[in-house]
Amino acid sequence: MTDQPEQLRSHFLVGTIRHRRARVVTYDFTHHVWYLALDLDEQTKVSRALPLLSFNQRNLLELRDVDHLDGGSDGLRAEISRRLLSHGFDPTRMRVTLIAYPRVFGYVFNPVSFYLCHDAADTLRAVLAEVHNTHGDREVYDFLPNAGCGPVFKGAQDKRMYVSPFIAADAHYQLLVREDDEQLAVTIREDEGDEPVLVAQLQVRRVPLTNRNLLRLLASDPLVPLKTSALIFWHAIHLWWRNVPWHRYKRL
Repeated sequence: MTDQPEQLRSHFLVGTIRHRRARVVTYDFTHHVWYLALDLDEQTKVSRALPLLSFNQRNLLELRDVDHLDGGSDGLRAEISRRLLSHGFDPTRMRVTLIAYPRVFGYVFNPVSFYLCHDAADTLRAVLAEVHNTHGDREVYDFLPNAGCGPVFKGAQDKRMYVSPFIAADAHYQLLVREDDEQLAVTIREDEGDEPVLVAQLQVRRVPLTNRNLLRLLASDPLVPLKTSALIFWHAIHLWWRNVPWHRYKRL
């Protein structure tokens, strides 16, 4: 088993996710997470580098197209390219990095996956956020910068899918992304009207995509997608117990 036989832009992201709720009750928690940050043009290279990770094939870790976007047979890169074209970008000049949990022992649940779209000058020009809920729905939000492309990417979108029973359907998302060669920070603020309800903050550092690092991550946090699903229900019970108003599920 060789350790990173060729140079890769793909990597792991290791750090924490923090949720802070500010309405009705104050509720704050932080959990350890790790993600695969996959350059969508490097699937073949990544498969050679990591024998325990496969694409659309059974393995200990799997990344399957059916788990993302519309699950089309032409692949994630083609689907993202069509979305970029619709916003006036030339996708052949864009580098797209998917940030998501892979399947572990066949199971995955990604509350949100991100597609970071950089241009030839390595400027972040678009962020696509793919949101999943526990009812099996998914929605993709195309965030474009509010004004220019500064050191902090800022974008906004209206909510189009039921996610949490504790947040109203007519909410609004604010997205901020800060990144450098070593770290990535993503903040999503969910507002009801002009008032923030929930702030989710992802703070992660970049870790080289090697077999050694993968084994370390699996040893320290082997079932991160399953842990995420369990924690969603655990925190929902806590909010329900504190009498936070409940919104019934409905398709928007």
